[in-house]
Order: sequence, then structure tokens, then C-alpha cells
Amino acid sequence: MSKTEALSAPDHRQQFLIGVGAGTCAAIIWGLWPVITRFGVTNDFSAEEIVVVRFVFAGVLLLPHYLKNKVYQRISPFRSIIIASGAGAIYVYVSALGLKFVPAGHLGVVETGMMLVLSALGGYFILNERKSFVQVFGYAFVFAGMLIVNWQSFSGATPLVIYGDLLLVLAGVLWAVYTVLSNKWSLNSWDAVATVSVWSLFTWVPVLIIFGSVSVTQSNIDAWLIQGISQGVLTAILGLWLYSLAVRKLGAARGSLFGALVPAVAVLGGFIFLAEVPTTIEMIGVSLTTIGITISLKR
Repeated sequence: MSKTEALSAPDHRQQFLIGVGAGTCAAIIWGLWPVITRFGVTNDFSAEEIVVVRFVFAGVLLLPHYLKNKVYQRISPFRSIIIASGAGAIYVYVSALGLKFVPAGHLGVVETGMMLVLSALGGYFILNERKSFVQVFGYAFVFAGMLIVNWQSFSGATPLVIYGDLLLVLAGVLWAVYTVLSNKWSLNSWDAVATVSVWSLFTWVPVLIIFGSVSVTQSNIDAWLIQGISQGVLTAILGLWLYSLAVRKLGAARGSLFGALVPAVAVLGGFIFLAEVPTTIEMIGVSLTTIGITISLKR
């Protein structure tokens, strides 16, 4: 072994470990987002307030990037409002409202599953992306897991639980629209997230403050700060940065595999922090979805 190879091996191992750590942390942050959100909407927060606190924090923090890098010159107002709805205020509002009625683990299966399946269909019909048989097989697993969880909701559940799952389906549709269009328009990830946050802050947030159920008082300022840091800093900004770091260190294929951890983290987080015990059917759904996501990311 040459001296160069001897020196490069530890460096490669270090890069690999950094990538794995970053990807795992990103999956934990994104998997715990429905847990934090459900805790908020079932206690002190309305769905409108979740949107406001998320994008006040994220929008203000990302505004310098948006202005300094002149993102507004690269992403038109029309495209900005579309992605700000698909992955921004409208998406978060629909998800938060759904989580008011269903366990946090449902988001990890129903919403993530719908997003993945529709993104694949959009990629096929709009982006001309061709999937291998193995990937299609993986999507079938994801769809099966989503159907199992929804089947349980529709068989014997209250109308509010059905309503909550349908909202998560809609949220998955919105995120799929963002995924496909951001790819079609070749948007830089940081430019896209800055646009989503800034445009949500200056368009939808004022509407929700005026017409929605939003109330900030001295007694709940601590809760607002906790949700603001969790929603606007950890989920909207740090999660994306960690995911981008994992992709950079490991490559797109291996980096994206960490998304398969999100459904399991959501269910586990709901169990630990919210005492939401998953049923056997829900665990089967989570397992199928996780396996399907892992398979679908194979090339």
C-alpha cells in the first residue's frame, strides 16, 4: 500500500462516518417533527400558529441568504408562490391540522408514502424518469403500507381520524408537487428552502395572523420559543443542512437512504413522548413503508 493510500483510507472512513452521522441526525429531526407538531396542536397551539411560528423563525433567518444571493432573480414570483404553497405554509398548515386528529406515526406512513409514490409518478410522466423493476417493487411496498394504515383508519375509526388521515394524504400531494417541480425547475436546495420560508413569511403568514386563530400572550411565550426553535431552526434549516451534508459525503443514493428512517422515528417518537402506542396493523404498515422506501432508493 502506498503512502497516499494509507493516508487516504482514514480520511475516507472519517468522511463516511460524518455522512452517516449527519444523515441519521437529519432523519431523527424530520421524524420527530410530527411528534413536536402533534404535541403543539393538541395542547397550546392552533394549526395556524404552528405555521406562523415556523416561518417567522425560518423566514427571518433565511432572509439574508435570499437577499444576499439574489435568489429572487433566479426563482420567479410564480414559481416562488407555487413552492411556498407546496412545501411551505399551506403544506405545514394541512399537516398540522391532520396531526390534531391522528397519531404522529400516521404522518410517517401516510404522508411520506403518498409523497414518495406521487413523486415517482410525477417523475415518470413529467420528468421522463424511468424506474427499475426493483424501484417499482419498492413503491408497491410503500403503497401497501399506506393502504394498511388507512384501512385501519377507515374501518371503525371516528370521522375525525378519517379526516386527519385525508389531510395527511393531501399534505403528501402538496409535497410531491414541490418535489417534482423543484426538480423540473432545477432549483438549488438552499435557494428553494429560502424561497419557501421567505415567501411563506410575507404572503401566507400575514393572512393567517389576520384571519386565523393566532394569539401570542406573555403566558405562552416560552411555548412559542420552543416551537419556533424546533419548527423554524431544527426542522426547516438544520435538518436540510444535515441531509445535504450526508448526500455530499456519501453520494445521493446512499445519502437519501436515511429517509427510510423517518416513519420508524415518527412512530417511536410518538410512543416515547406522546404515549401513542402503535397497533399491530400500524407496525406492519410502518415496516412495509420503511422496507419500500429503502428498496425504492436502489438504482
